[in-house]
Amino acid sequence: MGLLQNFEGKTEGIEVTVPARWRCCARMLGIHWEARSDVGAHGSYWSDVPRLMIFLDDMSCVRISEGHDTAARSGQSLSTALFVPAGQSLSSYFSKTHEFRHLDLHFEAAWLRQLLTPSLGEHVVDDMFSRTISTEGSPQVEALAHLLMSEISDPAHDEFYFESLSCAMVIAALSPALSKAKPSAGRLTAHQMRKLRQGFDQRGGQRMSISEMAQLVGLSESWFSHVFKSTTGLTPVRWQKNRRVSNAQRLLRETDLSVADVAARLGFSDQSHFTKVFRDVSGHTPASWRRLLNDREGV
Repeated sequence: MGLLQNFEGKTEGIEVTVPARWRCCARMLGIHWEARSDVGAHGSYWSDVPRLMIFLDDMSCVRISEGHDTAARSGQSLSTALFVPAGQSLSSYFSKTHEFRHLDLHFEAAWLRQLLTPSLGEHVVDDMFSRTISTEGSPQVEALAHLLMSEISDPAHDEFYFESLSCAMVIAALSPALSKAKPSAGRLTAHQMRKLRQGFDQRGGQRMSISEMAQLVGLSESWFSHVFKSTTGLTPVRWQKNRRVSNAQRLLRETDLSVADVAARLGFSDQSHFTKVFRDVSGHTPASWRRLLNDREGV
């Protein structure tokens, strides 16, 4: 079975001149094609797996911005190599007619992380997986791109060779930017935050460990705690408290469950613990909060 991914792409004014050729392995997908753009051509793109894009022609006439349907014409210039983390959407804008060759490598996140960590280090890989990175080309990147395109069009070696070549491409294309990068605050992507909210809700609002939260978004525990606070302004523990109390308020408002039953449904150890957490977040006990709500509604 090949790599499972969801990809969404929408373009206007971009015409494929040489049909796409692709090679799909269990843990990655490689695809390349040639295309032509009109003046004002634009597109938007999204994938739920990390990907590396390599361009073999000058792309200075192209502007890119993070997000769907954004004003990409005011974004940054497109470089030779662009790494996009899972769940990050991009928009593009072409300021002139242009012909270009394009290589795309899509990866299973856990596998790519396992391959890169021994070479780059855990925190560097964590940082890399949390942001879009662009770099200029090099003779090594160009040589690897041609080898990969050859393997995609006319495979001469097994999947191990192709996957290893792709990993070498990631390191060759991105390590200059990663090695020069200063320690950054880092941020979770919208996709990662969505996975955390969904994972929390699927547990019925019961508490998740830091390890479980980090694993859900594919980060180490130490880096996860760092970037989570940078993204939300809250510690993971406080974020969960707020969401658990929000769920409790919904149950107190919409059901006739007793305070003890609400505490049990949301996985609190006992009613006393529930009351302590609820008061810490809302300033009221669950019972007094429900009475205030009923008084306000005239019940």
